[in-house]
Amino acid sequence: MNSTSEIGAAIIEAGVSGDLDQLKAIRKKVADELEFRKICDAYSDFSTGRNVLHHAAEFRHFEICKFLIKTVRVYINAMTYKRNTPLAEAVKREHVKIVEFLIKHDAVISLPNIEGFTALHFAVLKDNMELMELLQIKGAFIDADSVDGTPLQIAVSRGNAEAVKSLLSHGAKPSFYYAVADSPLLCAVKSRSFECLNLLLAANANPNMYCTGLSPLASAAKEGDTKFLKSLLKARANPNSFQTDIFKPIEVAAMVHNRAAMEILFPVTEQLPHYPNWTVDGIIEYIHSDDFRAMSEEKMTSCLNELDLRAVQDVSNKNYNHAIILYRMATTLDPSNAATWISKRSLCEAHEGICVHATVDAQKWIRLKPDLPVPIPHQGGEIAAAAHEIFTKFLMAGLAFVLDPYNKKTCHLFRVSLFHYFDWLSQRSRPDEILRFSR
Repeated sequence: MNSTSEIGAAIIEAGVSGDLDQLKAIRKKVADELEFRKICDAYSDFSTGRNVLHHAAEFRHFEICKFLIKTVRVYINAMTYKRNTPLAEAVKREHVKIVEFLIKHDAVISLPNIEGFTALHFAVLKDNMELMELLQIKGAFIDADSVDGTPLQIAVSRGNAEAVKSLLSHGAKPSFYYAVADSPLLCAVKSRSFECLNLLLAANANPNMYCTGLSPLASAAKEGDTKFLKSLLKARANPNSFQTDIFKPIEVAAMVHNRAAMEILFPVTEQLPHYPNWTVDGIIEYIHSDDFRAMSEEKMTSCLNELDLRAVQDVSNKNYNHAIILYRMATTLDPSNAATWISKRSLCEAHEGICVHATVDAQKWIRLKPDLPVPIPHQGGEIAAAAHEIFTKFLMAGLAFVLDPYNKKTCHLFRVSLFHYFDWLSQRSRPDEILRFSR
């Protein structure tokens, strides 16, 4: 065992198996203690980036964790390729003793991975109340956002009322949402968790705060059990609100023939002028007519055009955050054309420096567009060559960002390359122009 790679492999093996004696024996064979520490820190699995401390935490080997941190003094916040720390690995494995030990020795609690997940997110996903309480008491960032939302959004979506109660008691914002467009209240309705809904309302969650598509009230209007609807109305949910709503809650109820919900909503809903017969039966009859379908399509087109125009104006004024919201609305309203809206949203997120969301949305766009246009330099002359250079820079900058998303230089290069790439794509307005580069 002479080479560094051989020593590193043996260290990893000892960490995985939990063989503390073997680890100590390897340490004795390495003359320089500093060199041994460097190998422990630097040597990792090629496929995952987990080093020996990650493995020890993952496989619940407390004594090895203790030896590595107290005796060897390895770096406690080492990250895998997905930027998961040993603390995150210990939380995922629900080893409370290791989690406590890592926190006691200054592990950073709220470091997000490349998808935004923190240790608290993983505790919520495991429904582990003991870990949730521990992390919150030790100062975890309660409203950390991820590709699946905040810990509160995840807890509500899982219908875990105890977790919701805990998060709210530690200061989670009951109306906050960003990456996931569903507000916590909407998550409660969709998960059919009446207890979570009432916990959120008791914490003063705003029933009229949502992005677009179905409001919490409109979503509740689809439910056969009207208790969700009644609770939201009691909390002053507005059945007539939001200009970009294509359909009001009473119309949503009519679409699914939910008469019980319609009879609750009818007295509090303002009459819509295009209905020839403003009664419960009249609304149901008209909602399933050809006239209504034609009107809905026209209204949808007009709404999407307005959203796009406002977003373009926001981008020209460098108001990227508001443009992101508008493109998020368009994505919800027009899922058949989601790739277009997501690509524009990703570009705005890159401009704003929201690198994790920009990357995730770029990945979504690529999945929606499996025939991704890859410009070939030897076809199309100088234009294709320039486009190919843009595409290459995008891929290289994206790879660099994934490996180190919090490096300022990496983030800047990624934003620039993402902008140039999507700018090039936006100029390929005709499908045949795009395909010409990918053949």
